Amino acid sequence: MREKARFDRRVIGRYSAGRPGPGIVVIGGLHGNEPAGAIAAGRVLERLERERCPVRGEIVALAGNLAALARGTRYVDYDLNRCWLEGTIATPRGHSEDEELAELIAAMEKVPGPRVILDLHTTSGPTAPFTVMSDVRRNRRIAFALPASVVLGLEETIDGTLLEYMTERGHTALVVETGQHEDPVAVDLHEAVTWMTLEATGALKRAEVPGRDVWRRRFAAACRGLPRVVEVRHRHAIERGDGFRMEPGHVGFQMVKQGHVIAHDRYGPVRAPETGRLLMPLYQPQGNDGFYMVRKVSRVWILLSFALRRLKFDRLLPLLPGVERHPQLAHGLIVNPKVARFLAAELFHLFGFRKRGAEGGRIVFVRRRPG
Repeated sequence: MREKARFDRRVIGRYSAGRPGPGIVVIGGLHGNEPAGAIAAGRVLERLERERCPVRGEIVALAGNLAALARGTRYVDYDLNRCWLEGTIATPRGHSEDEELAELIAAMEKVPGPRVILDLHTTSGPTAPFTVMSDVRRNRRIAFALPASVVLGLEETIDGTLLEYMTERGHTALVVETGQHEDPVAVDLHEAVTWMTLEATGALKRAEVPGRDVWRRRFAAACRGLPRVVEVRHRHAIERGDGFRMEPGHVGFQMVKQGHVIAHDRYGPVRAPETGRLLMPLYQPQGNDGFYMVRKVSRVWILLSFALRRLKFDRLLPLLPGVERHPQLAHGLIVNPKVARFLAAELFHLFGFRKRGAEGGRIVFVRRRPG
């Protein structure tokens, strides 16, 4: 049985040794039925204090959705990881999560920069650990220092995440999912990934991380045999009234063939749209993401994208037929699919652009703030 914890205040704790360095914010429980990250962050802070670790910068641990954590539900009125949008922040709607959102923003703004945001989550079904990031260089530096699969492209399918909000403001931001909500191992893995992040950011040197080799071996063992990088190919969105029911026995990163029955809803069987790996199958009543399909990204593609971005080849994209700069978005492109039909989305991904939507029959791609 996983240890129990009560979270009755926003700031779980903070630690500094008075040395210059990054401001690291660890957030657990942004979804109230996922307390493992908050528990792990508290453990790390306790050990930092006990061993007086020579941390550079400051580490602050925050509890996400306090009201939902108290209830053990994903959220109270709306999903706190889908409301990090300017309109929602500027115009509160009188819901429980409005206050949670405002307090989290205020707490993070008190942390000195440069900020690194580590957003810790678990899933309703069993899964190996994985990292989600917006694909910019500052995020890659931390994500690839962790021995977990890196998931790209999730931000193309959902809006209003903390990850995107912080990345757009120039901070380093990562999401790490470590396992099933009620699995006590998920807490251990969150603790491990927090220590590894402190090392990756330079807050602690390798020799200064307590139990460093044990944490890394434990985490790497949980990720063994999985692809280093995968990209989201499909999101099965669900709405109220769909009657979505996941077929039992599905786990994260499971290979499924096209046509495989993954779930059922009021329309009948829900089948895999293509052959690939299943990610985050939904086994809980709250949530709008039934499941995701991902596929492996080759190492060559990742190395090529590193090189092309370093050489700033993205400046040449508007010279291609059917591609032009967006008139309002500083890092946006508009693509005419009729003219540029030979340009696959993967090409724009290579340069760090992600599909944002469509305008007048044309596709809009946006590059995350560079750096």
